[in-house]
Amino acid sequence: MRKFVVPALAAISLAGAFAAPAAAAETETVTVKVGYSDLNLKTVAGKEALEVRIAAAIKTACAKPDTRSLKSAQAWQNCKDSAASSAAEQLEKTIEFASL
Repeated sequence: MRKFVVPALAAISLAGAFAAPAAAAETETVTVKVGYSDLNLKTVAGKEALEVRIAAAIKTACAKPDTRSLKSAQAWQNCKDSAASSAAEQLEKTIEFASL
């Protein structure tokens, strides 16, 4: 199992299933911090830059399985879907706060 933390200000909780080496899937919550203090979230460019960073964090948190089993592939997809959903909720709140 891999757990990464990228130092910065905002934490995005990414919950999902990760493929274990022994082909058994295990669910754990991973928190990846995505910085945005250098971005102006009132601009389209700032929002897009944050979305790129979030996509990279999801890719880091939801490591692609080494095996080609359907179970591992489904767990990986579930991880990405769950992480994207969680990130979208937090992104909406962050952008709303930034526009105040």
